[in-house]
Amino acid sequence: MNRKTICGLALGAMLVATSAYAQEEPAPQRLMRWDLMLDVPLWPALGDLQPVAAGEFDSAGLAISGSLHFPLRTYANSELLLGADLSVGATDSSIQGLLADVQARQFYIGASFKWMFGEQRNLSLDGGLGYHEADIAQVGASWVDSVEFENWGASALGGFLGATWDVGAGRPNRSSGLSLGLRVFYTDFGTVYDQDLIGYTPVLGRNAGDLNGPMYVLRIGYSAW
Repeated sequence: MNRKTICGLALGAMLVATSAYAQEEPAPQRLMRWDLMLDVPLWPALGDLQPVAAGEFDSAGLAISGSLHFPLRTYANSELLLGADLSVGATDSSIQGLLADVQARQFYIGASFKWMFGEQRNLSLDGGLGYHEADIAQVGASWVDSVEFENWGASALGGFLGATWDVGAGRPNRSSGLSLGLRVFYTDFGTVYDQDLIGYTPVLGRNAGDLNGPMYVLRIGYSAW
């Protein structure tokens, strides 16, 4: 092997080594995403109810929700995640029951997906389907004990569609931060009425109206990978 061949091989090896050293380290694979959100439900059908007792429900409620998602498949410009969502919330009213103030409460748990877009995967299309429960109850407290009486309650299969913008987690070299979102729930709970009037003053009556979708939920919270 002559000197020119040896020099050529050495130069080629140096170029390959330099090229390999100059390449960026691959980004670590993200294994899980979780979200903790403060939600503001806006439910037009709830405000349209006409109870026999004086008063009406507030235009907005308050809820806490959380979700956990795992990457399922990665595409050229997007990523699909599957997981689950959980939400608990309540909406106050100016309706005075015999025992305490009247609240509308809700609980939701179900499977969901997030389809992430953008260079930093900071925008997502969200959707889900699950168990949705709602009730209207007199909830309060006295100096002796807490007071609760359920006037009406129902459960149904319901789903949602929405979108999320990761304001903080979407920035380069950041894997967590502020998130903003909007969801629209579609669940039909049927007719709202007093289910047990024995010994109690009517609040909702025999037909206060139908409680169904859509329910709009404004969201703000923290997301992390």
